[in-house]
Amino acid sequence: MKEKTTNNSYSLSDLIRNPGAVIEDFNKIEDISDSEYVKEYGIGIDCHSKFIEVCVRYRKESVIKKAQGHFSTEWEDLTAARDWCVEILSTKADPTPDLSEPLHYLVESTASYHMPVCMAFGGNPTIINPTIAGATKRKTDVLDSCLLALHDQLNIWREFYVPSNDVMILRVLIAQRDRYLHDATATGNRINNILARFGFTLGRSGSVVKDHAIRSIVEDQISDNPSEIEGLCPFLLPMEVRLVLRDEYEKYDRFTSKAEESRIKIFEKARSMEWETDTGTLSGDEMIRILSTAPQIGELTAIIWLARVVTPRRFRNAKALSAYCGLDPSLKISAGKVTSTVMRSGNKALHKALNMSAHRLIRHHNEMFGIWGYNLQQQTGKKKKAANAVARKLSVAMYYMMKTGTEFSYENYHSIRNIDVSEIPVEDLVLINRDFRRYIRILKENDIHTTVDLATAYITCSLGSCHGLGKKFFGLLKDFLDHHVTYKEIYDEIQANLKNKEVNCQ
Repeated sequence: MKEKTTNNSYSLSDLIRNPGAVIEDFNKIEDISDSEYVKEYGIGIDCHSKFIEVCVRYRKESVIKKAQGHFSTEWEDLTAARDWCVEILSTKADPTPDLSEPLHYLVESTASYHMPVCMAFGGNPTIINPTIAGATKRKTDVLDSCLLALHDQLNIWREFYVPSNDVMILRVLIAQRDRYLHDATATGNRINNILARFGFTLGRSGSVVKDHAIRSIVEDQISDNPSEIEGLCPFLLPMEVRLVLRDEYEKYDRFTSKAEESRIKIFEKARSMEWETDTGTLSGDEMIRILSTAPQIGELTAIIWLARVVTPRRFRNAKALSAYCGLDPSLKISAGKVTSTVMRSGNKALHKALNMSAHRLIRHHNEMFGIWGYNLQQQTGKKKKAANAVARKLSVAMYYMMKTGTEFSYENYHSIRNIDVSEIPVEDLVLINRDFRRYIRILKENDIHTTVDLATAYITCSLGSCHGLGKKFFGLLKDFLDHHVTYKEIYDEIQANLKNKEVNCQ
């Protein structure tokens, strides 16, 4: 282990006013000769597979000093690194920090190399993506650890949520099942590819591994005495290829069997755990049952949600959780207008699970979320955008379900329930908004004669079959549904004026 202490000074006020100078020449900020700082100390750790670089920033009267340490990733050295940090803070810092509080430090998320460090150090770690921490032009492990220590001391990043061992076990079991399913799918594709090379196109009619009828035909053809089946390639598969295919089918069966075993273990583990709400805890069985009441959310999706979210207390609000799921778009705004949106990746497992549920809702559109998403898809012509929007509604709903420990309900979703509009002849909509003129004929041809018929057709998604109603129409319709009370008031005023004119004419 190497240790060195430096004594250069640099103003923290200058650092905050001109961070670019710090990034360009990091050697200038070895010490801070100012009492302006957020935390009493900062610890930064740059992780690698074989070693870690540790930097401790601490106060020594009127300056902030720095100590640098280099340790291997053997467990004894990792615990020694923590003891070294505590020793530096207890013997050299003035005033001495309160070390009875959990130790705080900043680590880069480098594969899984940071996990042993967090386990050895304990305390309250903050784990960040290396791309947002390593902004220096000159890059060394020492500079990286120094920058991380500075970030820790300035309290730039939030503390990392450290999952319990039970949660980590559940995540490993889910990942193992996903791996088995991936291998089973790859094996099935390989079998279909081999059959196609020798003229057998059975895969066009269904899966050669999941469809029992097709699989029985393939197993007959790879047996020692294959049958002659009308419609199949007349050339027999070579014996060497038959042996390969038999081996692939054995692999597929083994992978699917292992995946099912993993699924059983996943359910047993999740149901045996206690899960937090905002006010207490619920048993695994009860929490899974509650989350499964959300539209198109099955028990396995609910468990994936629990394994990744763990507790609603991790997140400030539903928007933060949606961002964690990769369902909260970042807006680029110029001159007060949204110029583009960028969807952050978020947690891949949650993003995939919620999007699959959203696609099913839109495809069936027999639930209010699905109807809303289907109408959005018809309006924009963008299936992916609609699915992301529905998935975001699901994430918000599940956040509050988990937070309150209550089942799903549409009670508070006023925007997607049946809209109680006043009855106005569709041709009279032109009196209020002339842009409706071009769509009146199309609506009447589809037996839509009043605004009540129009709202009902929108709710039941039957407008999608009306040819000639494009994006502009759905924009007009949305404006009407959002302001149908105002439309009614204007319509009544127009009708009253027309009656007054008739009276005056008489």
